[in-house]
Amino acid sequence: MPEYTRGALRDVLTFVSLNSVFHYGWKTVDLAARTGISAADIKTQLGHLTAVEAAAVANAIMVTGANSPKPARVVKRDPTAPISQPSSTSTFVGHTSLAAASAGGWSLAKAARGVRLTANVDGKRSVTAIAELSNGALYAFPLNRVDFDRVAVVLGLLSAAQITTTLERNALVTGSRTKPGRCSIEDNGGVFSTYFATDAEAAAIAAGYNIDSPEFVEYGAAVLP
Repeated sequence: MPEYTRGALRDVLTFVSLNSVFHYGWKTVDLAARTGISAADIKTQLGHLTAVEAAAVANAIMVTGANSPKPARVVKRDPTAPISQPSSTSTFVGHTSLAAASAGGWSLAKAARGVRLTANVDGKRSVTAIAELSNGALYAFPLNRVDFDRVAVVLGLLSAAQITTTLERNALVTGSRTKPGRCSIEDNGGVFSTYFATDAEAAAIAAGYNIDSPEFVEYGAAVLP
């Protein structure tokens, strides 16, 4: 590991938009401290936002730690950089900033990717279940098909086929720190545990489920129109 990367703190919380509502957050190094990259470049060329700026976007859904979706990644190379600094910088870019990034000397390194859903159809042992949170995020996770068919209604879980609008697709997320609540119930001599939609909590309790943990929402309660 080069000296200039050892001990470099990733302590700058940054967000970029993936679409009209979803804002992906992560902690990065201070990119503006590098030669050839200014704070203005980060804003105007890459679309990087602070948490406060992202929260000011109408109906913003903000998450960190998501496995998917992921923003596009760009890279900028600077052969004139001093040996005390990296000769290239790679970072995420906002979905409306690709043209500005290209004009600023950044090249696309990896395209954005969305959330992959598995439909509830014959032959599938595991399907995608989706739980809606109070901030409008649609948290997708795998669930045994038999279990899904048995518990989806009472726990408010949606199937892949029920995600039909652009707004719904834009709100999907997997693996983020923002998560639905979990519940459990004794079932056939064991304990069955899974996520539940936030607005289905009362129905889950009435059906005999224990609420093991409430939803965890990192930022705000933006409700989709």
